[in-house]
Amino acid sequence: MMHLYSEETRRLYATKLVFGDNSDGSDLRATVPPHVYETSSLAYRGLAFEQQDQSVLVSGESGAGKTETVKILMNHLASVQNAAQLFDIDNASAMNTPGKSIKSDIVQRVLDSNPLLEAFGNAKTVKNDNSSRFGKYLQLQFDAEDPQHAAYAGRSMPRCVMAGSKCEVYLLEKSRVVSHNVGTERSYHIYYQLLASEERSTIWEGLERDMEDFGYVGYTDTHIIEGKSDAERYKLTKEALALIGVEGETFLQLMRAICIVLQLGNQMLEPDPDDEERSIITSTEELESLSSLMGINPEAITKALTERTVRARNEHFMVPLKADKAMDSRDALAKEIYAKTFLWLVRKINDATCAEWNYDKRGSNNMRFGLIGLLDIFGFESFETNRFEQLCINYANEKLQQKFTQDIFMSVQAEYEFEGIPLGQISYEDNVDVLKLVEGRMGLIAILNEECVRPKGADISFVRKVISTCNGNKSGGSSALWMERKFRDCQFGIKHYAANVLYDADGFVQKNMDTLPPDLLECAKQSSNPIVSKELENESMMNKKGSSSSASARKRGLISRKSSTRLVQSTVWSQFRSQLNSLMALLGETRTRYIRCIKPNTEKKPKSMMQSSTMEQLRCAGVVAAVIISRSAFPNRLEHSTVLERFILLKRTRKKYYIDNDNDNNNNSTQEDDVPKMVQQLLGPVLKSLKTKSKEGETEQAFIIGKTRTYFRAGALEFLEAERLEGLLNKAVEIQRFIRKHMAMGSFRVLKNATIYVQAHIRRHQEHQRYLTLRQKTITLQSFVRMIFAKNILLVLRWHHGATQFQKLYRGIVAQRHLTQIRTTVIFIQAMVRGALQRPKYKIDLHEWKEEAKMENQLIALQRRLEEAEERRVEAEKRAEEQAKQQPTEKIVYVNQPTDDDKEEKKHEPTSSSLEKSVVGTPAAAGPDPQDIIPTATAVQTLPANTREMVVADGQTAIVNNIHHHHLTAQQQRLMDESGKMLEHLRKEVFKLRSQNAQLRTDFDLLKDNNQRLMDANANAGASFGALNQHAKQLNKRNTKLTGEVNHLKQLLQKQNLAQVEVKEELKMKQNTYIAEVQSRLTCEKAISNIVDLVTNRCRDQRLVEDILQISDDCEEILAMNLAREEGGAGTEGIMIGQGRQNRGKRGDEMNNDEISASMMSRFTSIFY
Repeated sequence: MMHLYSEETRRLYATKLVFGDNSDGSDLRATVPPHVYETSSLAYRGLAFEQQDQSVLVSGESGAGKTETVKILMNHLASVQNAAQLFDIDNASAMNTPGKSIKSDIVQRVLDSNPLLEAFGNAKTVKNDNSSRFGKYLQLQFDAEDPQHAAYAGRSMPRCVMAGSKCEVYLLEKSRVVSHNVGTERSYHIYYQLLASEERSTIWEGLERDMEDFGYVGYTDTHIIEGKSDAERYKLTKEALALIGVEGETFLQLMRAICIVLQLGNQMLEPDPDDEERSIITSTEELESLSSLMGINPEAITKALTERTVRARNEHFMVPLKADKAMDSRDALAKEIYAKTFLWLVRKINDATCAEWNYDKRGSNNMRFGLIGLLDIFGFESFETNRFEQLCINYANEKLQQKFTQDIFMSVQAEYEFEGIPLGQISYEDNVDVLKLVEGRMGLIAILNEECVRPKGADISFVRKVISTCNGNKSGGSSALWMERKFRDCQFGIKHYAANVLYDADGFVQKNMDTLPPDLLECAKQSSNPIVSKELENESMMNKKGSSSSASARKRGLISRKSSTRLVQSTVWSQFRSQLNSLMALLGETRTRYIRCIKPNTEKKPKSMMQSSTMEQLRCAGVVAAVIISRSAFPNRLEHSTVLERFILLKRTRKKYYIDNDNDNNNNSTQEDDVPKMVQQLLGPVLKSLKTKSKEGETEQAFIIGKTRTYFRAGALEFLEAERLEGLLNKAVEIQRFIRKHMAMGSFRVLKNATIYVQAHIRRHQEHQRYLTLRQKTITLQSFVRMIFAKNILLVLRWHHGATQFQKLYRGIVAQRHLTQIRTTVIFIQAMVRGALQRPKYKIDLHEWKEEAKMENQLIALQRRLEEAEERRVEAEKRAEEQAKQQPTEKIVYVNQPTDDDKEEKKHEPTSSSLEKSVVGTPAAAGPDPQDIIPTATAVQTLPANTREMVVADGQTAIVNNIHHHHLTAQQQRLMDESGKMLEHLRKEVFKLRSQNAQLRTDFDLLKDNNQRLMDANANAGASFGALNQHAKQLNKRNTKLTGEVNHLKQLLQKQNLAQVEVKEELKMKQNTYIAEVQSRLTCEKAISNIVDLVTNRCRDQRLVEDILQISDDCEEILAMNLAREEGGAGTEGIMIGQGRQNRGKRGDEMNNDEISASMMSRFTSIFY
């Protein structure tokens, strides 16, 4: 037998319930007995498969094992999710392979956070050595995979990985901070762990004392809890704190905050000898220790503990406190510091374990995690004296019992609806009256809050208002209020679902307010310990990201009584009701499961059960009420198969089946739809005598048949069992008769079989001898016959062997000849194929070689023309110098008289200082031949021979006076120098254009080999530009010669102005057109390359890839053809300047672009459509 919580048991329940297959609709719970692992396994499966949040409510009295049960649940959930990650979920091999684990840091923090809460929130009580003195709701956060995604991935079960956890705590028992039953109980464990640690002197020197020296600790004889001493538990607590990041200085601050609480208990306040209405601190040494520990002036501590600030309108008064009130203030400060330290620790745990801050795979801050909530809540309590704490605890259990009852009712209702049973037959008792009495509009909470608001609110007046308002004998009262005359003034009772509880209201008002005086709060804020100074107003259990704890703290209204609404909202009971309502809302959104922990005996002995206390716990846990609800109408129920199997012997008919065989096709049918009919035919006659009549006069049978189960009324199943026993007795007699008959027949069969055996043995011996004789004769005859047949077979085999040798030789000769013919033919075919493959490559190489030779010849011709032009320029310069020397001293200078239109144009034209600035080194700048110009200007007066000179500037002629003849030669030399500079500038421009063309040709070569043609075209264009520049140089020489031909320049000036504007516009237009063409070609090449790369990388259709590549080649050929046409046009001598050719070029480019676009569109249309 396996241990109750062994590893084998874990694997068993995980294998059956989590990884089990219920595709046939079977109930997986039927395969295993009830267990805690069943609850955790079903919760994990519900979250993984149904994507519905789960919650498990663990309740029971102190010492029943609630906290241990929560630990068991957490460990089992962690092991299940680890197994789901390690191995294949389909065969559940993970749970069958022990020793492997992939627990993350987050999971380890979640599991190790429990010892921290136990150290600061657990204490020894009379019933339990490790009793939780607070309620806890732990939300385990899981990264749950969508089942559809898991199905797409081929997994039968979605992944569900623990991502973190969040914890909320309720109703920490503050009174245990300052008081407990010395000797039989202990305060919180952290006190004793701190005092038993070896490093207590490092934390605070004042810890080097005995436990009895601290007023809040006192004497105890218990130093070992659950097998571990306080010193060992301190080490575990420190390790757990380090795991959540509380170490170093933060750890010292936490422990010193606990030391402050301990030292507050040593402050002795006594009446002032001079004034009994005042109090003083008599323990001066303890005060000095507390002052150094808190970092506050002793006078400030004394003033905060012995005086109280009273505010009346705009005035403040300091009122001294008596010794007892001062002691209450001291205890209130100690309880508040400890409670807020506990909440600070909860926030630290949540920061270290919550999935929103620690899970690595979160996609965003809004990522939703699946939840499995574990509620460790205090059970129903009823003592001899029940006070405010018991009322809050029982109120919480009433809320949980209401949900439990509703869940049980809904489950029963769902079962009845599934089985087809009328719902009107379900009845149960609800606890609405108790909840209305407590939280109603005029309930206990409202009345107690009203007493807290009143200036002189008292416990007795609270009880009186409860009796007068909620008495069940009055209209509007509650039947849940329990009152008797023997009750004292401060006593009242409530009829809870579990039992009637008598409460003592002494201290209700004070405990409900639980206010910390503003003087103590201001004093604590001065402390050097940040936990004490900043956390006393922080009620939250989660730190908001990006904000400090003090900024995220809720503003409590406990400090001032200026607003009654704030004070009502801040009472303990109101806050607890808000927390409880929030908890119930969370539970309402989940699939809730329940675990009731039962304490078998009060002596803490194993294998001992006390029936009375066990029944009382079952009743307090609501289990009895749940059983009553589920068994209210039909106490007993059985499966149809169980009914047929168990009571078939009670049949009162000899038919084999109990169904109506209306159709021939359904004879002897045992299908599932016929089972209810069989049960009806079986039980109808047997339970006919138990029929009753209802209040409406209708006859009711003792049973009702559902779809899968049979439901019995009270007494029906007992009657069937009695009838079954009687039937079994009758059947036993009949069985005995048949057995005796069988035994007699068996003896006869043995004797008969022995006789037959002897006879058979004798017959066998006789036949065996006869068989041996016949076999010997047969063998002799068979040997002779086989010899004859073997000789004939040998002759045939020899003949076949000779024929086979002859055939082998002949076939070898024929096959060798055939092989020789085939090899000769194959060699010939290979030669033909290789030739056919190499000839196109040879033609392509030959064509490329011719193209290269042609381009080299063109380049050589252009260079030769450039050299000739340079020679002609030099000769022209020489002739110009000689002509200048031979010219006469007097010259007739003609001035071009501009017209009105020319004057208007000159306003918009820039002027130049020399003639070469109007000449552009492009083919369009050549203009008409100066020899063809007819002079149209008028003559001007003749000047003296030694004072005249003709100057050419921007195509215009001006007269310069008072210049001698030797100045004319210097001016001509200057013009020649400027012409040389212009030619040098043009050479640089030609060189730049050639460099740009070479760079473009290099870029095109890197893109594709076919772009070489485009680079050749660019080279040709550069050569053409060089030729045009050379032509411009020749024009400059001719312009120099025209200095002596003034008559011809008169007509030239006017036309040259117009030609200059046209040349500039033509040059800009050509330059922009060329740049646009180059950019468009580059863009086209890049787009085609991107399309080819995209299709090649992503397309799986090989035919489509080949078509796209073919389209790319066609586009490159079209571009190459257009470029060849442009090169042919550029290579011709003389370039026509005019708007007509420009328009034709544009139309040609547009037509070429349209052809390319139409070709690409038609090819893509043919492919994709």
